[in-house]
Amino acid sequence: RKNIDGVKRQFKPTKIDNKTLILDVELHPDDYHYERARRFNCSDRGISKALKRLGITQKKDTKPS
Repeated sequence: RKNIDGVKRQFKPTKIDNKTLILDVELHPDDYHYERARRFNCSDRGISKALKRLGITQKKDTKPS
């Protein structure tokens, strides 16, 4: 058995800056992930994970259309 007490987990640094992403969401609140991904030069899945990490979600519109 290996001793796991002294092992530290190394996390990969994020490519997307949190402050820049928050500003982008404020400026373009209705954009799709692929549109943000083009601006940040990353994948739409990367944008999705970054938004989830920041706790930013798309809320359902409860008003009837």
